[in-house]
Amino acid sequence: MSRIVNVSMSRRQFLGLGAAGAGVFVLGMSLPLGNKFARAAVNNSGDGTLNAFIAIREDGGVIFQNTFIEMGQGTYTSIPAIVAEELDITMDVITVEQAPHGPEYKIMFNNTARFTGGSNSVRSSYDTMRKAGATARQMLIEAAAKEWNVPAGECTTEPGYVLHNASGKKAGYGDLAPLAATLQAPAEVKLKDPADFRLLGKPVGRTDSLAKATGTAEFGIDVQVDGMLHAAVKQCPVFGGKVKSFDASKVMDMPGVVAVEEIPDGVAVIADHYWNAKQALEKLPVEFDNGSNASFSSAAYLEKLQSRLDDTGITAEAEGDVITALANAAKTISADYHVPFLAHATLEPMNCTALVETDRCTVWAPNQGADFVAGVTKDITGLPLEAIDVQTPFLGGGFGRRFIMDYTAQAVTLANKHKGTPIKVIWTREEDTQHDFYRPMTAARHRAGFDKKGNLVAHHITNVGEGPMGRLNPGFLENPKIDSTVLEGVEKQPYAVPNKRLDYVHETVAPVPIGYWRSVAHSVNGFIKESFMDELAHAVNADPVEFRRGLLTDAPRYKKVLDTVVKMANWKTGTRKVDGNDRAMGVALHESFGTLVAQIADVSIEDGEVTVHDVWCSVDCGFAINPAIVTMQMESGIAYGLSAALAEEISMKDGKVDQANFNSYPILPPQKMPQVHVQIINSGEALGGIGEPGTPPIAPAVCNALFTLTGQRIRSLPLSRYTFT
Repeated sequence: MSRIVNVSMSRRQFLGLGAAGAGVFVLGMSLPLGNKFARAAVNNSGDGTLNAFIAIREDGGVIFQNTFIEMGQGTYTSIPAIVAEELDITMDVITVEQAPHGPEYKIMFNNTARFTGGSNSVRSSYDTMRKAGATARQMLIEAAAKEWNVPAGECTTEPGYVLHNASGKKAGYGDLAPLAATLQAPAEVKLKDPADFRLLGKPVGRTDSLAKATGTAEFGIDVQVDGMLHAAVKQCPVFGGKVKSFDASKVMDMPGVVAVEEIPDGVAVIADHYWNAKQALEKLPVEFDNGSNASFSSAAYLEKLQSRLDDTGITAEAEGDVITALANAAKTISADYHVPFLAHATLEPMNCTALVETDRCTVWAPNQGADFVAGVTKDITGLPLEAIDVQTPFLGGGFGRRFIMDYTAQAVTLANKHKGTPIKVIWTREEDTQHDFYRPMTAARHRAGFDKKGNLVAHHITNVGEGPMGRLNPGFLENPKIDSTVLEGVEKQPYAVPNKRLDYVHETVAPVPIGYWRSVAHSVNGFIKESFMDELAHAVNADPVEFRRGLLTDAPRYKKVLDTVVKMANWKTGTRKVDGNDRAMGVALHESFGTLVAQIADVSIEDGEVTVHDVWCSVDCGFAINPAIVTMQMESGIAYGLSAALAEEISMKDGKVDQANFNSYPILPPQKMPQVHVQIINSGEALGGIGEPGTPPIAPAVCNALFTLTGQRIRSLPLSRYTFT
């Protein structure tokens, strides 16, 4: 029988740790919260506290419940390391478990949300997790002091042990945990001086690497449950359409088929094995009602966006008088840009397993928000939230796609119709590509003016489009008329321009599902803004680096990031010969999610194809909790952004997505990945995010290099549209 000491735990919290195993003692702590989201949570919670729990086994092993999920970005390493640093343990004794859904874990956006995204996990939990570790350590010290009858102030710790140097006494955390768990948690604890950090700021090895390298890590698509059936799904190819009719009798006699069911937007075949379900689905006669969107095309939608670039819209930001400054400028330049819809293309397609019983439901769903899964499940089954158990396995890619619970709704709908039987839904790659929630198409016009001396005196930006926040989460908008997920990345620019204005034109909602894509609008505006900066430099015959430096007189942090990457790459203007081919460098500088990133790409054109040889990347995220993971995430973000820049595009005609699999929606192959060189700047500023900021600068850096090579200005993506010689 498990020995668990329960201190001020809710039922949900107890269930979250109840499976921890024999000899586990749970330390309950009421923690003061330091980050802005956590402070908001305190101000809005009933008792003014957030409960956090660390479980210590008899053998000294530590079980840590992680609020954030692991989808390759390193949260199962960085966040436990923060706790381990202050608790004073080594990483090898810590076991990471996924925290269950529930209000106790909603520490973001005024205690209303918990999700993994927005490059938010580490920076939103840093202070709280430090205090969690320090509080547990102090409780263990007090337990030892009480047991030894000595002042707690005379005790100290070394990894896994409490020491009393005067008497030579020493006790392991596992021995002290039962007594520690009965003590009142201290209201305030002293945190370590960063100069004494053993783990933070160091390249701590990842906790998930061994499982993933050996194939023992369980992803959603790997989930196996006794008695499980499998479902293959087919959805209406036109967004907003529905099933008109299907003839189940044509496939019910096929091997393994159990049932044919209608699901939201489509139909599913349930069978004993996935292959049998898929084979039957392919032969199932289905007729869809395509509805009113059957004439939609992305080309026509782009024309509509571009037709509104002259509209005044709503001014989101203004300084000086940009209209007058442009009218009086000695030289003006204007450029129109646009970017396509993009799919997330996660390597693990959408999948979910659900088991609905009379009084409870278990859902195994790769997700970026367990509470979202629970909410959808509650709506479908009618079960209360406390009767819903959300199991979150590893994610084979998220990038914002797994915020949307359409695939979960399908599995729960089917399981609700077949109570007592677990049902796993797996999408094909074609379903995944053609029923995504895409990065929105956006059009923008940038206009600028120079005085007679070549100084930039005006910059006017108009963005036309629609963002995922306005569509999906309008309550999070500061101004309900202005969608920040269209404008982020061009707001509050560091470049010193005396007259500037940013206008937003909201285009009529396109009948296309849109969602959050890695770095959201930063991926759009990073490309457009930094490409236009190069256009401005060229217009006055200035070096692109020096032109930017001249506009960063009041932004020393940005200038340092730029200067760092210039030194790393040994920046060269113009073209040069390397191995008989012309090469050129391009530069870009961008801030997103509180992190500054500058990149230089070294590019050539070989046999008509763009080749990126090297990318130098300097990054200032305030403080690198784990430099190895920061480097990995820069590499990952560059790969993701470069893939989109080179070849990715979602187009539509007759209401249907043209692309289906990786042959028509190609992603970056290994042989096209450049060498990436990363240098981290620990500026001591507030922590920034790290999962997404590597993505926005790569496209403009490459495109700016291509202009030097070819004289061809790239104002739309992907590059596969262009012919280079």
